[in-house]
Amino acid sequence: MEQQTFEGTWEEILQYAPELAGQRVRLTVLSPATSQSEQRVTLDQTLQGRIGRVRFLPSNLSTRTKEAFADILADKHTSWNQDR
Repeated sequence: MEQQTFEGTWEEILQYAPELAGQRVRLTVLSPATSQSEQRVTLDQTLQGRIGRVRFLPSNLSTRTKEAFADILADKHTSWNQDR
């Protein structure tokens, strides 16, 4: 039997009631919808307090990921050479 997925509000799901009548279904209630402005979180906001070596200037890390990664590698290389 082919598995189908329906996603939407309860009112939108109810539109499929006639074709789902008599079938076994599983319903998962998702967390409440959030507004678009609440969903837009920058990478540095997501990672803040979770990792140790990210410089947060400028605040939008997604525009300078390459530089931040290069800085981390340079720091690790420097500390590795100092430990030797």
